[in-house]
Amino acid sequence: MKVAYTICANNYLASAKVLKESFTKHHPEIPLFIVLVDKKDPAINYNDFYSESILFIDEIVDLDMEALSHKFSIAELCTTVKPFVFKYFFSKYDKVVYIDPDIKVYAPFTDCWEALEKYTFVLTPHLMNPVDDGKIPSDFYTLRTGIFNLGFLGLAQGDELERFLNWWGERLLVYGYTNWDKGMFYDQIWANYIPVMFNNYLILKHYGYNVANWNWHERTLTKTGDGWMVNDKYPLTFFHFSSYRYHTPMVLCNYNTRYNRFSRPDIAEVVDEYYTGLKAAGADAVMKSPAYYQQKYNAHELKMLAARPLKEKMRNRLSKMVERYFSS
Repeated sequence: MKVAYTICANNYLASAKVLKESFTKHHPEIPLFIVLVDKKDPAINYNDFYSESILFIDEIVDLDMEALSHKFSIAELCTTVKPFVFKYFFSKYDKVVYIDPDIKVYAPFTDCWEALEKYTFVLTPHLMNPVDDGKIPSDFYTLRTGIFNLGFLGLAQGDELERFLNWWGERLLVYGYTNWDKGMFYDQIWANYIPVMFNNYLILKHYGYNVANWNWHERTLTKTGDGWMVNDKYPLTFFHFSSYRYHTPMVLCNYNTRYNRFSRPDIAEVVDEYYTGLKAAGADAVMKSPAYYQQKYNAHELKMLAARPLKEKMRNRLSKMVERYFSS
C-alpha cells in the first residue's frame, strides 16, 4: 500500500492544501496526509484544509516535543521529526513518500512508484549539471546543503529500512539544526551517506522531478496542452517552490541572483499560477498564524540569553559590530 505525506506548521496550511489537491489530482487512489508540527489554532477552520487528512505530531510520534522545541526552530523541528513520521506510516503502509509543503504536483509519480517496487530509497539530486558563473546558487553553493534534496524522499519496506530510520532519527535528535559553519543543514545533509552506507537505492535522474531554483540553469519549461514539459523531453512531475515568498510574489526566489521573472518567463508563469493557487487556498487566513513550537523556541532563546553573563553579551555584541563594519 502506498501513502504520501507532508509536514508543516499552521502557517503553511495553504501550501499543504495546494500540494494535497495537486497530488490527489494525479493519484486519486493514494492518500496524502498533512502532519502538523503545531497546536490547534482557534482562528483556523481546519475543515477548509482537509481536516480528515490532518495529523498532529504529538499524537503520532513518541517524542518530547516541548523539549525539542527548546533546541530546534520550527523549520528544524519539522525536519527533525521526519524519520519518526516515516516510522508511523510504515506501521500501516509499505511504500511511503515524503513531499515538502511548498511543492505542487503536475504529473503522476510513475517513475518513483515503479522504483519503489525494487528499491528501498528513491532520491533526487539538487542538480545534475555544473554551474559556477559567480551567481547564486552554484554547484559550490548547493554543496553545503547536500547532494540530494529531501523535500522529496521515497522509501519502501526492505532489509535496510529500519536501520536507516533508526540511524537517521538518532542523528537528527542531536544534529538536526542548520549551521553551515558546522556543516549542518537540517535533515538532508545526512542523505549524502545513503549511497555508501546502504545498497538498495536509486538516484532518480529525471529532469521533471524536483524542479527548483537550484537547477533552473539546466531545466527549461514549455507549456503544452497537457501541462508542462522540461527541456522538451520530460513531463514536469513536480515543481519545488523553495524560498518563494507569498508576500513578495514578483520575486521568483529570494536568494537566486542568476534569474528573475524577465529572464525566465517560463518560471515566472509557473510561479504566478502558484501564487493564485495559494491565495485561493486561503493563504491570507493562515500565514500569520503563530507557530506554537516556534514561540516555545523563541521564549527559550530569550531565557538563555538573559542568563548569560553581561561580559559575554558585550563581547558577542562587539564581535558582531566589528564583523558588520568590515563586511560593509
